[in-house]
Amino acid sequence: RKNGQKWVSFEVHPLQNDNRTSVYCEAAVIDQRTVKSSSGTTEKRFVISSKLILGSEHYDIELTLTNRERMRFRMLLGRTALKGRAMVVPGESYLTWQDE
Repeated sequence: RKNGQKWVSFEVHPLQNDNRTSVYCEAAVIDQRTVKSSSGTTEKRFVISSKLILGSEHYDIELTLTNRERMRFRMLLGRTALKGRAMVVPGESYLTWQDE
């Protein structure tokens, strides 16, 4: 708790397939939500606010925290974070574009 508000601390491993490199983080908790995974299991997760940077654009988004160390990707961006901000192109990776 900080100033009466609930906070969480966590570590992020920002490099794929590298468990040694980690970044210590702290964030205010804005909510707790029950989330259903693609396998159908439910889990109560802390929700924090974070900044999403796509190309030169910056957006405030909400993230739920969970342990994904055994997953192929350490972070997933949901459709709410991407809605109206990005287009998914199947079969492509690491693309950004800028409207002129």
